[in-house]
Formats: sequence, C-alpha cells, structure tokens
Amino acid sequence: MRMTDAVTVTRRRGRPSSSGGTETGGEVQSLDRAIALLEVLALSDGMTLSEVARAAELPTSTVHRLLTTLERRGLVGHDPATGQWMVGLGLFRIGSAYLRIRKLPEIARGLLRELSHGVNETVNLSLIDGPHLICVAQMESHAAVRAFFRIGGDLPIHASGGGKAILAAMNPEARRAWLGGDQLQRFTEHTHVSRRALQADLATIAERGYSIDDEEHTPGMRCVAAAVLDEWREPVGAISISAPTVRMPPERIADLGRQVREAAQRLTTRYSGL
Repeated sequence: MRMTDAVTVTRRRGRPSSSGGTETGGEVQSLDRAIALLEVLALSDGMTLSEVARAAELPTSTVHRLLTTLERRGLVGHDPATGQWMVGLGLFRIGSAYLRIRKLPEIARGLLRELSHGVNETVNLSLIDGPHLICVAQMESHAAVRAFFRIGGDLPIHASGGGKAILAAMNPEARRAWLGGDQLQRFTEHTHVSRRALQADLATIAERGYSIDDEEHTPGMRCVAAAVLDEWREPVGAISISAPTVRMPPERIADLGRQVREAAQRLTTRYSGL
C-alpha cells in the first residue's frame, strides 16, 4: 500500500507573505499578523508595545489593536505597571491540547497491543491532519499476509476507516469544514465520491459506533475503526483494525467492529476520563 508523507510549511514571523495577506482580504492579513505577534511574545518574558512592534515589523497602532483583541480572548496579558505584554493563560490552554494529543500514542500503546494480539490483525492509531489521516502508532499482525501502514503515512479521510469514524463523531459544522468543497477523489470502485452517499454512511457509522472501510482505498483490504474522544466529546483520533478481505469476511466484521468500538471507548476513558 503506497502512502506519502504530509508536509506542512509554516511562515514563522514578520509581515504577511504576498500570497497569504492582502490578496485574500484584510481578515486573513489581520489573522496572520496576530499569529506573528503571538510568536514574538512566545520568545520573551514580556515586551513593551514598541518592542513588539519593532520585532514584528508592524506599525505600533496595528500592534496595539491586535494585542487588545488578543487580550480580550485571554491569549495575551498586559501589565499596566510595566507596560509589558506577555502570552496569556488562554494560549497555554490551546497549546496544552497539542501536548495531550502527543501523549495519546503513549497512552494507547498497551491497549493497541492487547487488541492486536486478541484479533491477530494489524491495529492502528491515527490522527486527522487536514484532508488526511496520519498513522501515528501501530501494532502489526504476525500473520504471513497482513495489513501494513507506514508510521507517518497518510490516507484520505473520506476513504479510510479511521477517517470516516472521526468524521462521523464530529459535529455537523466541523464535518462540513473538514470535507470542504473539493471533489472527493476515487481510489477504487467502492470509494464514496458522492457527498450524499458519504453523509449517509457517516450517519450509519454514528449510530453503529464504528466505521467500515470495504476496499474503499485499497483493493483486497478491509478495515473497521472507531473514534477516540477528548473531554469535550470531540474526536481526536481513531483506532482501526485492518486486514486482507480473506481474513475479514463480512461475517467477521460485526465482531471486530464491536471490539474496536470497545477499545476506542477504553482509550477515550484513559485519555479524557469520559
């Protein structure tokens, strides 16, 4: 199975790039500048308004307007006695969410091993990244013919068991944002390329508690998966069981689906306390 690495390019600081600033509107430019200010403040223990403006290469009036907006959201703080600005507690809360996600593979390791040994199939833990699903942990089956996904490899969210499980667990607004308006790519004759058909499948997944990837990305491979939730009941990842179709016939899917659903619930409890 061929997969490619996902690459993210991030502009670190300074003025907006010509491709991401004024060409796409003032709101995008303001967002880009606000992020630049947060990056500047994150490298200091506190800075005056003029120091922030100089470091970000932005007008003082613009910096003051953005900082006061960020302060209202709790992302930066201001000390009137010294005139210094610094990162706020709200930014820590946002950043700590990433730290929790990074801990997820470590928390899941023993559970993935137990599930893989129990079903004698490859078990994966995946996280969502844009339109792709990224495999971050795996317990491989010892069977001679088995499913294998490279750690760090990606799969399309609409054509993978883990991706569909995560989509089904999202609220409708978030689901629409993740799916976007691009055409759904076809990989096999079983791939959902109609949004109406995909939405119907997601409704069934939400009711059943696990998804089924029936050769939707790779011919000859099936997968069942269930979403892992955070403390706000939002999906942060998915556990999946993958196997060749000869070892995952239709009559075995319900049992494997139940087991992956229970494993995802156990990981959810360990991770978020739900």
